[in-house]
Amino acid sequence: MVLDNLNNRPSYVDSLSTQYTSVTINQSFGINYNYNNKKMRYNLGFNAKPSFMSSNYINLHQKIRNNNLNYAPNINLSRTIAKGKTLSVNYSGSNNNPSSYQLQPIRNTQNLQNIVIGNPNLKSFFNHNLSSSYNYVNLKTGISAQTGLNFSTTQNEIVNNVILIPDTLNSVKQETRFENTNGTYNAGSNYVFNVPIKKNKLSISYGGNFGISNRAIFINNIKSYNKGLNLSQQVNANLNLKKISISANTNYSFSSNNNSMNLNSFNEAASFNLGQISGAAFFKTHSYRADLNSSLRLKKLSVTSNVNYSLTNNDADFSNENLKKVKSLNLSLSARATIRKSYHVGFNATKRINAGYSLANTNPLLLNANLNKTFFKDQALSLNINANDLLNQGNNLSRYVMGNSIIDSRTNQVTRVFTFGLSYNISKFGGKTFRVDAD
Repeated sequence: MVLDNLNNRPSYVDSLSTQYTSVTINQSFGINYNYNNKKMRYNLGFNAKPSFMSSNYINLHQKIRNNNLNYAPNINLSRTIAKGKTLSVNYSGSNNNPSSYQLQPIRNTQNLQNIVIGNPNLKSFFNHNLSSSYNYVNLKTGISAQTGLNFSTTQNEIVNNVILIPDTLNSVKQETRFENTNGTYNAGSNYVFNVPIKKNKLSISYGGNFGISNRAIFINNIKSYNKGLNLSQQVNANLNLKKISISANTNYSFSSNNNSMNLNSFNEAASFNLGQISGAAFFKTHSYRADLNSSLRLKKLSVTSNVNYSLTNNDADFSNENLKKVKSLNLSLSARATIRKSYHVGFNATKRINAGYSLANTNPLLLNANLNKTFFKDQALSLNINANDLLNQGNNLSRYVMGNSIIDSRTNQVTRVFTFGLSYNISKFGGKTFRVDAD
């Protein structure tokens, strides 16, 4: 539908619209066998999922059927070699259908710089995952180690076929189609070593992973591969005393086979900008992160604090050098106090300092507060008052790097919120405590 400026009414345009009905039927059944003795454990399983999909595109006078018998085998083996030493091997497979979006044979012109056309001939794709691990624990000293290997590949993987088309402005736009292909795989290893210096009080651990990847891509109907290297290293330290806990960790990670990366701030999912071209450009990513957490626990007062610093550097041929790096420093402090047994007061402050975003006002100070009052001898009835973002500085800022695009976005939503709540604990009804189980 488009807006007709002459009569200010929406009108129907055949070339930009579609009308279809779709019927989907999914069934699932499976069987598993488990065996367990003192040293050996294994599980064998098989799941089958027949699916039937029929779509009728009325304006195209075309019907599409995609019927598949999807199956998913799994094998898990675990053996105790000696006391404190365990070896395990796991395999799992999963079969999945293409989505209706990938199948529909129409031109999606929602973004004229990237027109998407589905492929009704797509096949289902199958994921293979193979992993193994070795665990060691010294029961006397508490020293532990874990190492593992993993490999995954996809048969008939559905990938984008990006076709670059010259436009009238001496630039290019793109057309995206979907193809089945093989050749993508990932292989890697991981390890963790933990050393307790003082039992149940101080420990240090070191871990990391290393992997290689091979990704199949299509550009202008030509298949090629992008090979990559991925690694990360991490050091952690933990101190636990009767009233004080402190933990610190530092992490470095590197990936050389990215074409999509999301750097979020106060937002779990970045908003995708349809005005940007999302090609199959690949880049290298270096990430550095350090965290320091502490907590104080007293009889009527608890305080927690956190300091976090992160730096992400995307190494590629971006036009603006300043857009490659994003730096963030997070400071937070929380406290909760009990006053006269029935009053509980809480406070939380978070300050975030960002660098590298193209948007303004990227350094919010968030202040939250809450008050809780309990009633009756058993404190079954409680009144809660919460105030979120007292200064109204929440900006829901995020960065999304995809292909040859860098997208900085801010979601304008209400973040200053006041809530009131009254609750009664029915497990204490009548002054007696009853067990209440979840459904």
